[in-house]
Amino acid sequence: MRNCSKSRYWVFVSTIVAIIFQTATFAGEVRLPSDTRVYVETIEGLVAKGGRVRQGDLVRSKVWRDVVVGSTVVIAAGTPVIARVDDVSARSIAGVKGKMTIGAYETESVDGQTIQLSGGYGKEGKGRMALSIVGAVIFLPLIFIPGSPAEMPAGSVFDSYIDRSWQISVEDAPKNRVVDLTALSLDEISAELLYDKLQEEEKPKHFEFLVVIPDSVPHDLVIDRINGQAIKAVKLKSISEVAEDDEITINATVKIKTLIKKFQKGINTIEISYWDGDDRVSTEVVVNIQI
Repeated sequence: MRNCSKSRYWVFVSTIVAIIFQTATFAGEVRLPSDTRVYVETIEGLVAKGGRVRQGDLVRSKVWRDVVVGSTVVIAAGTPVIARVDDVSARSIAGVKGKMTIGAYETESVDGQTIQLSGGYGKEGKGRMALSIVGAVIFLPLIFIPGSPAEMPAGSVFDSYIDRSWQISVEDAPKNRVVDLTALSLDEISAELLYDKLQEEEKPKHFEFLVVIPDSVPHDLVIDRINGQAIKAVKLKSISEVAEDDEITINATVKIKTLIKKFQKGINTIEISYWDGDDRVSTEVVVNIQI
């Protein structure tokens, strides 16, 4: 195990022991807490133009990623989601864009229960910290130029939340359950987006990340994938570095406008990476903002 601090090593050992214990004492039921986040992906595209999208219309959607409690999948990726258009407003003159709100209402657990959801794209669920990046409207002399219609392409991702707690039967669930050890990649890389920094500014211009890497590897961090697609590498600017044991914690920034033109509607994912010789080492960060 390369360049691993003792404290994180024991976290790793403790987690493995806990997983083994959970497997040995598997009880057949798992509690799915309220406010658990469920990522939803749209299957169809929507363009609110010419009356094609109306309030109440169903939006074909599915669960984007497995919902996992402990080490057990309780709602599987690909499960259909009942979502509908809650509100839609037409574009207007002076460049005012149309708006659209989509609510997520129901999905299904692995034992066949109908699970109620709250929240969605453009609306808040329980416990949700909503964050939006909104471009200013510039009023040009040609004020009768209409804005663009509200649009959400197929494959857009947004988040919703479990409306209340549920007891999920997992007796018939696959025994080789998903074990997520990405947070324990001790000799690789981890990163998080600092949402608090975004909220400090009325019109934020930079994303700021907290990145942890081994101290012995190159410190040249880049973003080279967005939503799973390779892009021209965008270098992160380091604003501070703190070394502790065999790791280094880097506060790094990138201009929002550099990335935002490559984002899709809803939630996006980016990959922060570095090169260690011929090996690309990366981690995925979910960017949970609304554009």
